[in-house]
Amino acid sequence: MQRITLIAISLLVATSLIFSQQKRVKEITISGEVIDIQCYTSGAMGKGIGSAHKECATDCAKGGIPLAILEDKTGTIYVAGQTKTSMRGANEMLLPFVAEKVKVTGMLHERGGVKLLLISKIISQASK
Repeated sequence: MQRITLIAISLLVATSLIFSQQKRVKEITISGEVIDIQCYTSGAMGKGIGSAHKECATDCAKGGIPLAILEDKTGTIYVAGQTKTSMRGANEMLLPFVAEKVKVTGMLHERGGVKLLLISKIISQASK
């Protein structure tokens, strides 16, 4: 009986540890600029932000470089994904908004320091 109790407690502790280490998925809304990851991160094309970088960022996105959202408040980068056809990524969805301010809502997933936002709604803030 003690052995069964010990095994049950061990399984409970192991399960608790596994679940405590997983990040929870939650819906968030953020505002920021649509950027291409490569130019922004590498600095190869200056700061990699703003209207002066729009043409380059568009070309990068069309070439397969992932787009992301650079959050205004914190400077946090959220790699963009989408919920509708996740096998295609979010570039097609975000191309009309490259180098513009947007407000996006989606499900936040985190792992290994990477923040992935599966976008469900985009609102342009370019005119604001």
